[in-house]
Amino acid sequence: MDIQLSPDGKYVLLFERNEQSQRTLIISETQKPFRKIYKTNYSKIYFLNKDVLVIKVDNAIERIDLKSWKAYTFRQNVKSMDFLENSNLFLVQYDLSQGNRLDFYDRQLILKQQIDSVQRWQETEGDLIVFQKKNNVNNLLEITNKGRSNLVIWSSKEEVFQVRKADTNHKAYIVSVVTTEGLLNYFVKDDMSIIKMDDPSLLGYSQISLKKSPDANAVFMTLGKRLPLDDKPVSVWYGKEENLSNYFYGKPETVDLLWYPEKQKVIRLDQDYTGYTAVGRKNLFIRIKRDSQKVDVKDDYNRNNSEEADIWNSATGSHLPLITDNGIMFFDKGGKYILRYGNQKWKLFTASVMTDEIVDMPLESVPYFSTNGNIFWTVKGELWKYNVETSRKMKLLTLQADSLEILNVVKQTTEAGINKKFQYVDDMYLILASYRSDNLTTAYFNIDHQGNYLIIPATSKRINDFRISADRKVFIWREENYNSAPVIMIKKRSASPQIVFDYNQQDITARDVTKKQLFYRGVNDEELQATLFLPSDYDPQKKYPVIVWIYEKQQHFTNKYLLPTFKNTRAFNARFLLESGYLVLMPDINYGKEGPGLSALNCINNVLDELSKIEQVNMKKVALIGQSFGGYETNFIATQSRRFASYISGSSVSDLVHMSQSYNYNFNSPDYYRFENGGQFRMGESYENNREKYYKNSPLTYASKVNAPILLWAGSVDKNVDPEETRTFFNALRKYRKTVVALFYNGEGHSLSQYQTQKDLTLRMLDWFDYFLKDKKNIPWINKQTKDAE
Repeated sequence: MDIQLSPDGKYVLLFERNEQSQRTLIISETQKPFRKIYKTNYSKIYFLNKDVLVIKVDNAIERIDLKSWKAYTFRQNVKSMDFLENSNLFLVQYDLSQGNRLDFYDRQLILKQQIDSVQRWQETEGDLIVFQKKNNVNNLLEITNKGRSNLVIWSSKEEVFQVRKADTNHKAYIVSVVTTEGLLNYFVKDDMSIIKMDDPSLLGYSQISLKKSPDANAVFMTLGKRLPLDDKPVSVWYGKEENLSNYFYGKPETVDLLWYPEKQKVIRLDQDYTGYTAVGRKNLFIRIKRDSQKVDVKDDYNRNNSEEADIWNSATGSHLPLITDNGIMFFDKGGKYILRYGNQKWKLFTASVMTDEIVDMPLESVPYFSTNGNIFWTVKGELWKYNVETSRKMKLLTLQADSLEILNVVKQTTEAGINKKFQYVDDMYLILASYRSDNLTTAYFNIDHQGNYLIIPATSKRINDFRISADRKVFIWREENYNSAPVIMIKKRSASPQIVFDYNQQDITARDVTKKQLFYRGVNDEELQATLFLPSDYDPQKKYPVIVWIYEKQQHFTNKYLLPTFKNTRAFNARFLLESGYLVLMPDINYGKEGPGLSALNCINNVLDELSKIEQVNMKKVALIGQSFGGYETNFIATQSRRFASYISGSSVSDLVHMSQSYNYNFNSPDYYRFENGGQFRMGESYENNREKYYKNSPLTYASKVNAPILLWAGSVDKNVDPEETRTFFNALRKYRKTVVALFYNGEGHSLSQYQTQKDLTLRMLDWFDYFLKDKKNIPWINKQTKDAE
């Protein structure tokens, strides 16, 4: 589900997908009488203004007048449509029967101009460029005069690969065309004069990426190509190759350049560094020193402070190291400032004067640059504002919360890496969410010139798709809970919230599902929580079997609506289990130095001790189920525990020794980075340095100790966890004559994506638990395995 608001918040678009993945668009008023229109077979939809909607349905465009609530067909034989809000232009492209004509309309659907033989179009830093191919000539047309006319900025027989606006003092475009020699690049000025990048050494490249330049006279770009794969009958792999994915996709070659078109000059940037990112307009770059000691490209993926970063001046060649404790940097919108944590202090680097200033904020603070010279900080339940010019800070808000998050923030990664990003917010207003972990509640606030405004009081319900209207007077969100289906809520500043739409109002039995919180100690003696769901017809005089679903920390998921559906990618549906007479337990797991398997075992034993205190639980009929990392934990616990009557494990790891050294086709690298130095398996060290730890946390080591029936499943084309991990565990269990069945779903990956296989596995899950926890022995596919054992 998704939500889109009209500009004034008067209407809302709701996107719904049913059990068979059919999409329905619901157009609803946000004020009574909440009239609605339902549409299927739609592809695109736009608000042209606050009361007019256009929607593409099949090959036609419908115009909907939301004042009169009437619709009519606007155009037919339509291939595509687009609305460019910045240009106030509505674009309609017709199919081949109409010569691929492109029509331009304003918001009132008044025709501005028509262009035939159009291939595509794009907005390029505020300009609209149309790609036209006419009489075997490729033309680039800049749309001018508010859509009424156009200007030919390029014409050639070569195919245009890319056009971008040049980030220079001159108004110009960089046009890249495809030739037999590779890409040729041209600097096309506004007077239509053309400068060719004339450097024979730069021929043969097939990709180009233009980036923000730190020099107003230069174009900053990266050229790239990928060498073809060797078609010889043998593929030779070399141990010194840093990126093994090159043996599957071809080795990439890139070069970073500063091109000065007016001077016919090209400067190649030092290839001993990577991640070049412009900082303002003073010829300054952030860059990262390449680590020549790495064996694999992901060796430092989870390590802190594993990079050497510096500020480099492309004009003078000087550079200044930027030391960080964790490799994390935040940039303001214009690239004038950089925030980082170095030598256990927050430091604000000002690019224009190349100086650092210490900002007195705690390590756990999260900074957000504003668009007018402030930095907002959230730390626990506090919101602070720091003025860059005066170095003064002021507390704006204190809430009883474990954390605050600013929601209306812009985040953009940089070439320097995902941990070095632009992060800024329009400080005309702030939308904040506050979180409490003790009672699992969230509250939402708006802060603007009118003060602090509570939008949603602290609630344990799940809030998603939070939106605000353009005039910031209307708020809308999707709200659900484990026992209540999603609803769309609308709230005006001066009014109480109202329900706009109820997605599953006929689900009455969900309201009677209840839950209990269990509290227990984790592996490091922290307090952890588990949620125990009770069925709608729960009888305190009865004893119930229990299904335990395991992964990592799960409490933030326990307010999701328990939807009864066969579309389960991981074979687990809590609602079906509740309706079948089971209790469902979702515990949190944390991890210690002994390793992931032993840590999970410790936490599960502690939560089972608390579960046993509930009189209505039949502790002889408890089962464990998990998928992926939860499947690994299930496998391991099955080899160590005698407290479970049955298990189901999917897409799971069985041998940490093999898995850590294997190649992962999903992430295109060896898998040991996921085991060492902070990866999901949290081993903290290599197999070479602590072999015993890998053995002790591997389910395969103890396969002969499994003492309860286990159902294994995997997708045959899983590229994340090799299905041979499941087959290996199955082979070992079979050797030791354990009760085991393995399901291998053809064509499926790490999680199930096809409805028929999702339904099949869901039904088999219910069969398995009914057979071993409820003694329903009339299930033929399980009897086939168990008849001899019995």
